[in-house]
Amino acid sequence: MNIKELIAQHILDVHEGDNWTESNIKIALADVTLAEAITKTPASPNTIAMLLHHLTYWNRIMVERISGIKSIIPETNGFEINPLVTEEDWQQLKNDNMLSAHKLASSILNFDESKLLQPILPGYSSAYKNLQGSSEHIHYHLGQIIILKNLIRSSKI
Repeated sequence: MNIKELIAQHILDVHEGDNWTESNIKIALADVTLAEAITKTPASPNTIAMLLHHLTYWNRIMVERISGIKSIIPETNGFEINPLVTEEDWQQLKNDNMLSAHKLASSILNFDESKLLQPILPGYSSAYKNLQGSSEHIHYHLGQIIILKNLIRSSKI
């Protein structure tokens, strides 16, 4: 396996399983209800749903960067989310996240490996750092999601 295949697999593993942390977004969110997903806690300005939306947003930003598109990142940084009203809305957000993960993995696989050490875009760090950093970013927020889930379930917020 080459580096880009490994990175793409890491992206899928943190979303769907079989990564070294033994936790993943799909399983962590499988039993999270809409009410839990939109619950604000004193521990974070973000809800589980907001974190998931942010990850989906950034998966798409990375696909754009791979495609040579320099996206304008708003101050909200992908944390803004339309209100989720129904369980179907929540399920759609989860499905959208998985679709974005597969699109990112596919884009990584199609990336020219000879360009991994070059800036992903002019003025940016290397493509490798951006792509590997995406996996690290997802792991970071997965930890936050798990902490919020446990906090919500252990208290009567």
